[in-house]
Amino acid sequence: MLAALAGAEVARARYGSAAERTDKDGVDFTTAADIEAERAIRAVLTRHRPDDAIVGEELGSDGESSRRWLVDPICGTLNFAAGVPLFGVNVALEIDGSTTAAAVADPAAGCVFWTDGVDAWRRQALGDGAGQDDTALTPTASSRLVALNLERRLPDRMGLPLLADPVFRARLRPQCLSTTLALAWVATGQQAGYVTGGELEGNVHWAAGIALCRAAGVVLTNLDGGELHTGVQGLVAAADPETHRFLLASLDSGRTGTAPAASAA
Repeated sequence: MLAALAGAEVARARYGSAAERTDKDGVDFTTAADIEAERAIRAVLTRHRPDDAIVGEELGSDGESSRRWLVDPICGTLNFAAGVPLFGVNVALEIDGSTTAAAVADPAAGCVFWTDGVDAWRRQALGDGAGQDDTALTPTASSRLVALNLERRLPDRMGLPLLADPVFRARLRPQCLSTTLALAWVATGQQAGYVTGGELEGNVHWAAGIALCRAAGVVLTNLDGGELHTGVQGLVAAADPETHRFLLASLDSGRTGTAPAASAA
């Protein structure tokens, strides 16, 4: 958690200032704040765990160890650079390929969500009201909000049919959010679900959010309803089994072109 907070402090301080950009592939880019935040995270990790390996979104891989830290210093760089307060800081610890602890900081809200691999909590850690009190995370579908990650291709073009599906929209409220902070929000109860395509295993963008969701009791599968990182790629995260069943039925309707049954939940 300390490492994620170190990155969040940088992101929070640099937010709203002119962002020096360096182009990556396509429309993607990084900023000086991304690199500064990753350096702050690495400084904490190196100080406390000097023998561990680190894999960072901006600065690459350092070291070899059965323990490695997966770091995404600002997840939602496009939002951050545009002055949109939807970005997170992701830090996860893998031991022998399994994520055992993670933290996701929300710099704009001044809070951090964290897990020891067993339970998951929220702490107000930055700005006004910062303290040491932790609140257990409780997923709930009451918001009816579902975030769709359209930056990652959904198989068979399921994304756009899902957005246009009247049965889906009558029950849930889809949003397109360019940050995996939205995955953490399923664990916190702020979102009812999250859907993305792509290869997620050992990925700096998703490792922390997946660990947080698992510890909080979120229903997690791949896009076909199977175990994560097996078979079809991608992820469906839902606050409860009922919402998860409906999301899978809706995704299947997008694949086949048939409307899901209204009772498919």
